[in-house]
Amino acid sequence: DGGRFPRDHLADLVDFVPIKVNQPEPPSDCSTARAVIAVLNGICRVISSKTRYQVVRVQAQENLVDAAVARPLDAADVVDEILQIGSITDVAQAGLGTSVKKSGRTTEFTTGQILQIDVTTDVDYGAGRVARFTDQLLAGPMSQGGDSGSAVLDDEDRLVGLLFAGSDSTTVINRIEHVFSALGIRR
Repeated sequence: DGGRFPRDHLADLVDFVPIKVNQPEPPSDCSTARAVIAVLNGICRVISSKTRYQVVRVQAQENLVDAAVARPLDAADVVDEILQIGSITDVAQAGLGTSVKKSGRTTEFTTGQILQIDVTTDVDYGAGRVARFTDQLLAGPMSQGGDSGSAVLDDEDRLVGLLFAGSDSTTVINRIEHVFSALGIRR
């Protein structure tokens, strides 16, 4: 957000969970896929399109979290509260229909509801890098770019997840138990 190093250096990265990105493999030997691609490429030639398709095989690698931990350089620079929410009271599991809230850098305080559980979704990290995430929580539109990393709490201010992705219509949330496990955090 326009910060300058070292003037705006607030914390050091302590730990992170590497993201496994799906990598294309050699072309598929599936005869059905090859036939479909041949038809599509034929259509492209007929309409004078320079686009050409090819059959590839992708080995999907799965992720549970997109998370990291930072340690403040000075403990006095941080508070044990979430802006417009207050302190976390406990940790809980969110289920279908759970009301949730967060305070994020971009959209500030927003609320939503868990619309789906056990979600598998592919997240585009740009430059052809796509990562598959499993066992995620899905809420409606309660975030935008820059809100990633927001703590997601239920109505009783219990921590249920970590916001990490979304679109204009959805918000994807890592289950907090997976975040704690992946980063070795104990309550």
